[in-house]
Amino acid sequence: MKKVLEDKKPSHAERRKVGSDGRASGLLYCAIAFVACILVSLAPLNRLAGVEYFRSLPLSMWPLAIGTWLPLDLHLVANARQSQLSTHLILFLSLVTLAFVIYGVSAWYIQHLPEHLIDKRSPQMRRWIWLAVVIAGLALVFTPSMLSHDAFVYAGYGRLLTVYHENPYFVTLSTHPQDPFTHLDDWNNAPAAYGPVWLIISMLGSWLAGDQPLTYILCYRLLGLGAHLLNMVLVVMILRASGRSERTVVLGTLLYAWNPLVLLESSLGAHMDTAMVTLMLGGILCWVRREQSARKPDIRAALPSLLCFTLAALIKFTAAPLAILFLVLLGRKTLYATRSELGEGALQWQAAIRTVVISGAIGAGCALALYIPFWIGQSPSAIIASFTSPPSANAAYGSILSAILNWIRWHGAANPGWRKTPLLFFSQYKVWQNMALLALAATMIGGIVWIWRLPTARTLTLATVAVLGALLLVTPWFFPWYVIWLVGLAAACLPMRDRPGRAVIGAALAFSTSAFCIYLFRGFPPIGDWEGFTSLTTVGPPLLMLVILLLFGCDTSNDSSPESRT
Repeated sequence: MKKVLEDKKPSHAERRKVGSDGRASGLLYCAIAFVACILVSLAPLNRLAGVEYFRSLPLSMWPLAIGTWLPLDLHLVANARQSQLSTHLILFLSLVTLAFVIYGVSAWYIQHLPEHLIDKRSPQMRRWIWLAVVIAGLALVFTPSMLSHDAFVYAGYGRLLTVYHENPYFVTLSTHPQDPFTHLDDWNNAPAAYGPVWLIISMLGSWLAGDQPLTYILCYRLLGLGAHLLNMVLVVMILRASGRSERTVVLGTLLYAWNPLVLLESSLGAHMDTAMVTLMLGGILCWVRREQSARKPDIRAALPSLLCFTLAALIKFTAAPLAILFLVLLGRKTLYATRSELGEGALQWQAAIRTVVISGAIGAGCALALYIPFWIGQSPSAIIASFTSPPSANAAYGSILSAILNWIRWHGAANPGWRKTPLLFFSQYKVWQNMALLALAATMIGGIVWIWRLPTARTLTLATVAVLGALLLVTPWFFPWYVIWLVGLAAACLPMRDRPGRAVIGAALAFSTSAFCIYLFRGFPPIGDWEGFTSLTTVGPPLLMLVILLLFGCDTSNDSSPESRT
C-alpha cells in the first residue's frame, strides 16, 4: 500500500506545473472581476440617467439585474431626491474606480508573469480579454441609460441629409421643429461640427434607423463596440508587425480593451472618436508593415497610411496633427533613403521635398473632394462660418476656462483684490484659444525634432499622443471621450522602454482615469458643482504623472524582444 501511495505522489515538476498553471489563470479571475464590476455599475447608472426609449426592448433589462441589490439611498442629505441622485452617482463612479483598479492590477499581473508562462498562455489570455470585452460591451450597448446625447446629434445630421435633403453645414435641425429628433438633439441650433466622412456615416445611419430613437442609439452603440473590437485587432497587429514580444502584445491588448473609459464611451456613449482612432491605427499599421519591408519609402508606399490619416481628420479635425507629422516622417525617410548607396553626406533633398509636396497635395485633394459637394453654391464667408459656428469652436465646457467663467458668474467680476485682473484675463476665450495654438505649435515642433532624430512609426505615434494630450490640457472644450484618442494610440506604442515614451504613455493612461471627474461634480449634494475641482482633478493627474516619469523614470525595458534592447 505504501508503494502505491508513493507511486501516486506527484513529482516536483508536476507540482510546479500545477502551480504555474494556477498562476497563469490569474487573468481569468481578473476578467471575471472586471466584467462583474461593469455589470454591477449598470443599475446605479440606470437609476441616474435612465431613458424611456428602451422600454420596448426586452434585452434592456437583463444588464441591470446584477446590480439591483445596491442601495437606493445612502441618506447623504435631507432632500430625498437629491440624496438618491447623489447615491447613484457615487455608487456608479465608485464601481468605475474599482474597474480601473482591476484594470491596473491586470496590467501589473501580465507584466510580472514568468516569460515561459506568457509564451505558453498568451493565446488563452487574449481569449479571456476578448470574452470580457464582448460580454461587458454588449451589456453596455443594451443598457437603458445615456450619459451623452451625441447619438441624437449624429441622427440630426443624417436626417437633414436623407429626409430633408439639406446641408448640415449650413442648415440646422431646428428649422424642422416637427421632426421627432429636434427636441432630442442638444445641438439642433448649430451646424455640423464634424468632417464630411462622419456626415456620410450619419447619412447611412439615417437610412438604416428610420424614425425610431432606440434604433439610432443601438446602431451607433453597435458601431462604437465594433470599432472598439476592431481597434483591439489593430493594436495586436501593430505590436506583432513591430516585432514585440508576446508579453507586450497581451499587455497592449489589455491596456486598450479593458480601459473603462474607452469601453464605456464607445459601447454606451456611441462616440465617433472610436471610429476616428480606427483609421489612425489603420494608417499606423500600414506604415509599420512598410518599415519592416526592404522597400524604399515613396509616395506609393505611403499612400495607404496617408489616406487613413486624412480620412481620420475628415471625421474629426483633431487627427490632422498625425497627418502632418507623418509627412515629416515620410520626408525624413526619403531624405536618407539612398544615403548608404550614394555615400555619407549624400542627402536627397529634392526627392524628399517632392515626396512631401505630392503627398500633402494628395491628402489635401482627398479632403477637398469630400468637402466640395457640401460647399457648392455657398459663399466663402458662409463656409468660414460653418467652421466657427458650432459650440465647440466658440464656447467652453469641462475645461479650465469653463471653471473660471463659472467662478466669475457665481462670485462676480467686480470684486476687488489681486485675483481680479488675472481672472478677467484668463476668462477670455481668445486667450485660451491662443494658448491652445501655442501648445499645439510647441508640441508639434518637439514632435518634429523627435521624429527627425528617431524616424519610426512608434516615434510618430508617441509624438501624436504628446501633441493631442497637450491640446486636451488647455482646450476650452473638453469631454471625457476625447481621451480615447490617447489610449488607442498609447497602447500601440509599447513597450515603455525609454523615459519619454514611458512618460507619454503613463500620462495618457492617467488622463483616462482622471477624465471621469467631469461626471463627479454634477451639482448633487454633498459633492456640489464647483468646476474648479473638475478641471483640477481632470488635468492634474496626467500632468503629475508626466512630470514624475520624466524626472524619475528610468530607461529600462519591459519587453524581452530583441528590438527592446536596441
